[in-house]
Order: sequence, then C-alpha cells, then structure tokens
Amino acid sequence: MERPFQWINRVLSLGLRYDQATAVGPAFQQEAWIRKMMKEAKKHTYSLDTPLSDVTFILLDTETTGFSPQRGDEIFSLAALKTKKGEAFDLYCSHFRPKRPIPEHIVALTGITNDDVACAPSLEEEIHHILSFLKGSILIGYHIQHDVAFLNEFLSRNYRIVLQQTAIEMRRIMECIYHHSFPTLDDALSFYHLSPVDRHTAKGDVMSLFEIWKKVFEDLQRLQIATLHDLYALLSQRS
Repeated sequence: MERPFQWINRVLSLGLRYDQATAVGPAFQQEAWIRKMMKEAKKHTYSLDTPLSDVTFILLDTETTGFSPQRGDEIFSLAALKTKKGEAFDLYCSHFRPKRPIPEHIVALTGITNDDVACAPSLEEEIHHILSFLKGSILIGYHIQHDVAFLNEFLSRNYRIVLQQTAIEMRRIMECIYHHSFPTLDDALSFYHLSPVDRHTAKGDVMSLFEIWKKVFEDLQRLQIATLHDLYALLSQRS
C-alpha cells in the first residue's frame, strides 16, 4: 500500500497543476501544501548582514513522551513565541494527542496527564499551523536540537522533508557571551535571578526562555553584536 507522499509525488510527476493535484483528496492536499510551505521557507533566508533587530527569532520548546523519536517517542506539547528586537508579539501553544500514552514519569515531570491530551488534536492535524507559524524565522531554544530532532523525525517520516529554519542553541549564546557553563535552563534562570513558572511545560519553559532572551538580546547589543554575521562569529568561538 502506498503512503500519501508516494501518491502525491506520482500525481505531481504527471505534470498536473498544484490545484489539480490537491483535488485528489484531503490527505494529498495537506501533503502538497506542506511541501509548498517548506519550499517557501527554504527561499526565505536572512543574509549575514541582516541586523539582529530585523530578524524574527522564535523561542521553541516541546514536551515529549521520551528521548528517542526514532523509537516512537512523540511530541505531546509545543509552544513557540515570536520575538523581534527582544520583544514578544505572537504565541503558538498546543497539546497533541499522542498515539501512545504519556509515561507516568513524564506525567510526574510535566504535570500533563493523558486526560489532558485525550481531546487534543493530533500532531498531524496541527502541523500545517506549526509550519506556518515558524516560517520566516530563526529558532532558539534550550537543547533546541532535541525539539528539532522530534519535528524533523515526524516531517521526514510522513513527508520526506525537514525544517529549513536555522536553529540556535540558547546555551551556546550565553556561554559565548559570559564564558561560563549553563548546562540547564535552570542554570540560565539562576544566573539572571529569575524564577521558573510552570517548569517542564512547553509554554512555561518558552516564557522562561523569553525572560532570558530579553537579557541576552540586551547584552548582544551592548557587545555590539549587531548582525547575524556578528552572532555567528560569536558562536564560532571556542569555549
């Protein structure tokens, strides 16, 4: 049995227009829309001389049922906060209904129960909203590669695509600025004398990230890290 992406590739390869191909059915329509969205995202990249004040940075966090997307662990909560010039202006936040129950130790950590996600949409139902929200941004997070790995595993498995956005590790930025180790989000919060709110929830951790990012953005300006080139040059330094 062919998966949806195999069908849509076959349909598009026949030379049909996008609207003709998407008329095949809802699943194929979403497949084609997501591919179109990812192509647009790939085109929308910032040049190295772009001022940091002109860049939309999105702070991203996920909660997952485990640590291995390749072994079937899933995202069950995601929050993303759009920022520009160190100020927030839009928030996406949702729980998702995973295919498997959330393990008890994850429930204990996050406080999010299986009842909380029982009526939530699936990630498949929300992925187009997520990709639309993330478009035209640079992602920042604490241990961001964990979040990106889960999203990419889902996108690769279902659509044979991956995120096109640059993803920057908040920990790395802080360690390059202050020449001090910040292994965890709690360490970063403590450095700024900030208290976490709803720790280990996607929304709570994103709002904590935002409080950190405001201070980091101010320090980048103070250090005259003015453009993306300057930021990448900073991040290329050895610890």
